[in-house]
Amino acid sequence: MLYNKNLVARTLAAALLLAGTAHATPINLSGSEPSLQDVLDGITCNATLPGCALGGPSSIDVSTDQARLDETWALGGTGLAFSQIVIEIAGNANYNTFGIYDIRDNTRTVEMFSGAAGAGSRSALSIATDGSVWAGDLFSGSFRDTGIDFNQNAFGFYLDTPSGIWYSQAHLNSDSADHMVAYDGQFDLIKLPNSLPGYWLPNEYVLAWEDLPSAHWDYDYNDFVVMVESVTGVPEPATLALFGIGLMALAAAARRRAARAARQS
Repeated sequence: MLYNKNLVARTLAAALLLAGTAHATPINLSGSEPSLQDVLDGITCNATLPGCALGGPSSIDVSTDQARLDETWALGGTGLAFSQIVIEIAGNANYNTFGIYDIRDNTRTVEMFSGAAGAGSRSALSIATDGSVWAGDLFSGSFRDTGIDFNQNAFGFYLDTPSGIWYSQAHLNSDSADHMVAYDGQFDLIKLPNSLPGYWLPNEYVLAWEDLPSAHWDYDYNDFVVMVESVTGVPEPATLALFGIGLMALAAAARRRAARAARQS
C-alpha cells in the first residue's frame, strides 16, 4: 500500500492538537490505605535530586502529572510490550482481571493478568502483522498466540471486575466515569516488585485503576496499579491514520493465513 509519509505525519500532528489538554482526574490522597502518591513514592526517587534513594520522593505528582492521552494506545515500533503489576489494594483483588481490547470492537479482548496474579506478576504483549495478538509471560514460556485478532495496532486497556468491565475509554463505561489514570516516566529511579532498579522512561506508563462503580468509589485509584512499557497513548483521530496505513497489510496477511490453512487441510 502506498501512502504519503508527510500526509500521515501532518494527520497525526493535527490529531494531537485536536485532542486538546485533558482535565486532571481528582485523586483522593487521604484514608487508611496507602495513597497512589504513597505507592509511587515507595518505589521511586527523583533522580535529579542529590542523594536519590528509593522510597521517595517521586518527581511524579499524581494529581498534576497525569498523561494527557490515556484512552487509546498503540505498541511501539518493536511491536512488543511488557507489563508488571505494581500493587493491588482491592477487596476484589482475587477476581479482577486486566487486559486489552480492540477499540473497534470492545468485546474482542485479550487477558494479560488473571485474578490470581499479584504484585510482581509479569506479562508480554505483541500484535503481529496479521493482527494476531500474542500474550503471556515470556519467562515462564506461556507467551502464545491467543487466537484473537485485532484490526490494527490500536487498543484500550480494561479491568474486568465483579462490578463490571471498566475501559480506558471512559465513554464505554456503564457509569461514563474515568476509571483509569496514567503516568509516563520522567527518568525517576524505580524498583518494581520483580525487577532490579532502573530508570522510569517516557515510554513506560503506570496505569492506576478504580475497580468499583463511581457511585461507590473513593477516588484513590490504587485498586489495581500496573506498569506497561513500550506503549504510547494516541488520540482517537490518529488511530484512523494508523488503521489506514495498516489496513492493506492486514488484509494481505489474512489472505496468506487463509491460503496456508487451505493448503494444510
